[in-house]
Amino acid sequence: NAAARQAPPAPEGAAITDLPFAAGPIDALTPREQRLFGWLTYATFLVTVILPVIATATYLFAYAADRYAVEVKFAIRSPGGMPASDIVGMVTGGAAAGSTQSDSYMVVAYLQSRQFLDELSGQIDLAAIYSVPEADALYRLPDGASKEDQVDYLSGMVIPRYDATAQIITVEVQAFAPEAARLVAERVLSTADQMVNRLSEQARRDTVRLAEAEVARAEASLRAQREAIAAFRQTEQQIDPAATVATQEGVLAQLQGNLASARADLRNLQTFLAPDAPSIRVLQSRIASIEDQITAERARLGSGRTDTPPPDTRAADPAPDLGESVSVYESLAVDLQFHERAYLSALASLEAARVEADRQQRYLASVVLPATPDSAIYPRIALTLTLVAAVAFLLWAIVAMFIHIIREHLR
Repeated sequence: NAAARQAPPAPEGAAITDLPFAAGPIDALTPREQRLFGWLTYATFLVTVILPVIATATYLFAYAADRYAVEVKFAIRSPGGMPASDIVGMVTGGAAAGSTQSDSYMVVAYLQSRQFLDELSGQIDLAAIYSVPEADALYRLPDGASKEDQVDYLSGMVIPRYDATAQIITVEVQAFAPEAARLVAERVLSTADQMVNRLSEQARRDTVRLAEAEVARAEASLRAQREAIAAFRQTEQQIDPAATVATQEGVLAQLQGNLASARADLRNLQTFLAPDAPSIRVLQSRIASIEDQITAERARLGSGRTDTPPPDTRAADPAPDLGESVSVYESLAVDLQFHERAYLSALASLEAARVEADRQQRYLASVVLPATPDSAIYPRIALTLTLVAAVAFLLWAIVAMFIHIIREHLR
């Protein structure tokens, strides 16, 4: 209990080590306990602050290899100069709700993917660049690393960032030689450009494909309708039944006019000649001939034939009514006009889709091109040591606070 732990007062002149976080008298602790807590505080400071800082400094000054960095900047733009709708919206056929941010985030995600590693490995030998002997153990690409490990490693050497305000993608490429850093940066830029072109072309094909399919359907319907009209003309032996009707009606009207004129002449002659006069007989014969011709023309107009078939073939080959033929032909002609207009409309839609696809086309605009660095910027010794010291001191402060709490509890 607390009474049992009461210790006699420390002798005059005894050394007492206090804690940094001590508050109030510590007479309740024996000198030995005071020294124990004091040395414990210093020991934790040594372990959590001094040793990590020394180890970090030793690594940075003695073992860390220089890393050269090359920075490239690019943006995704459309030919019109205005922010184009994103590729996802184009692929899905929906309207774009944003600008090129979605495309830029897609590029950033691509630069951190397995596909990017495979495509980059097909262009350059990553092991020859990142597994060099002069690389330190912490940043060297391990021999025989799996694809997943290579992706993780490359994400620390190829670091993409996207500035949503400026809509610019910045990629920092690190390597152990300046020429190697520039080479990797150039390949990163070309690979990203190929990725943007590939997705843009896919979106273009998807945008135009629907319009092309509609044109193909309209063209097939128009061709079928034209074939139907050609078959009708072949069967009816007429180009245009309506024109045939108009021609026959004109002939019939002319015959009726001739008949009326002949009958008028007959009435004239009958006023002063005998009924059996030769002139009257000739005129009556002419009138009968005209009437027979009118009857024949009316029969042709009703049968749909332009000639009078032989008597022995009329029963075996009955001709359809010309009015019905005209009705069928007019229906076919109306359908033909409809399909022609639908085809022209589909062509216009296809052209509009192509124009829109061209307007939505993507390209990668380089802002900062790769350049060979003159000096290494990594490791950043001062910054690294400062961060390590700050974190270590914060950790020691937390440990020291717990020591102080324990000491207060034991008083």
